[in-house]
Amino acid sequence: MTKTSPTTKWVMLSLSYLVLIACFIPYIGWTPSLLEISEELSLSASQAGLLASITALVGGIILPFAGVIGDRIGIKKIILVGLVAAIVGQFVFALAPDYGMLMLGRAISGLGVGLLFVGPYTMAINWFERERKSGIALGVMFTTDGIGSVFALYLFAIVLVAFGWRTGSTIGGVFLIIVLVIAALFLKDVPPAPAEEAAQEADASGRSAVSWLFSRNVLVAAAFFIGEWGIFAVVAVWMPTILIEDAGWSTTAAGFFASCYVLAGVATSIIFGLISDRLGKRKNLILLAGLAMTLFMGALTVSIASGNYVFAAICLPLVGLGVYTGMPLALALATESVPARMAGAVNGFVLGIGFIVGGFVYPYVMGLVKDSTGDYVLGFVGMVVATALLNLCFPFFAKDVRRAQPAEPLVR
Repeated sequence: MTKTSPTTKWVMLSLSYLVLIACFIPYIGWTPSLLEISEELSLSASQAGLLASITALVGGIILPFAGVIGDRIGIKKIILVGLVAAIVGQFVFALAPDYGMLMLGRAISGLGVGLLFVGPYTMAINWFERERKSGIALGVMFTTDGIGSVFALYLFAIVLVAFGWRTGSTIGGVFLIIVLVIAALFLKDVPPAPAEEAAQEADASGRSAVSWLFSRNVLVAAAFFIGEWGIFAVVAVWMPTILIEDAGWSTTAAGFFASCYVLAGVATSIIFGLISDRLGKRKNLILLAGLAMTLFMGALTVSIASGNYVFAAICLPLVGLGVYTGMPLALALATESVPARMAGAVNGFVLGIGFIVGGFVYPYVMGLVKDSTGDYVLGFVGMVVATALLNLCFPFFAKDVRRAQPAEPLVR
């Protein structure tokens, strides 16, 4: 077995973190300029919502395949291909003369985003799972949602305001090229498993891959991610527009407060990931997270219906606290319930379902609701009901996995 330094896994975690942060530029970095883009190209609300939805649709379709392929050819290659696709999509979007080319740019970006979500998460799990520390590894990785959203919705919004959305998008593409070079030079896959672990994997090989993907905890995680990613997509795409259009806030202020939804979850993601690793149980914490999400989504909906946008901005980080308590735990529970050889496939399946249903359907339907009713309230009411079902009711069917003793470290 190839020997590695004890600090290598932390270096790989840091590089995976950097890649995931960069992914937020092609994913949501353009949304603070949505009104500007819509006015320039005369887009309806449903057309604008579809720009975000097509990214999630393509990303969701590619995610399950990316996970399976990455398990076979190496996760690093998946990450590098994802960065290349994100770069191409970014430049196509920046140069698009019409709505059709905008959609093409978002679709190519969606290919990159899909690969860049499954790759870094799987890389983190692969390096930490042998020591049974996937909870803290995923807890750290999910803080990228907060840091990445602030980076994309606030800091990158400053670039978009200063240079315009086309030149700003080009600058984002250049940044992605720099990240590609760093990943190509320094990122590496985890060494092969020790013989003892390989034997355990062989014992589990009698069960089909499909049966593992449709096992109880994997389906619970998929449901949780549909609800979470739907909320994330609506907040990232529509909340800046709501705060700019209805509340009269500036682009940067709207982007910052929308990013608070995920920024608030930075602490809970790490803390509860660590706590659940220590306890060896995750189900009750996932249920607690689902309850918080449902209650605070209800409060957010009431505040938008009443036109109290200050209270809406306060509710956003409270929703985020629940979301980022549950997300790393749901995915960790799913990956711990299957053989390690299935980690990429499970990540791809769970994240892919979340992308396709939550990331595609939610923002598009919200645009349709806006076009048909003139406001967003009915769409938010539907989100509260979906959150109660997917993030609170479904986790009751989860089952904690008996924790095995940690494997010996790769190197003493």
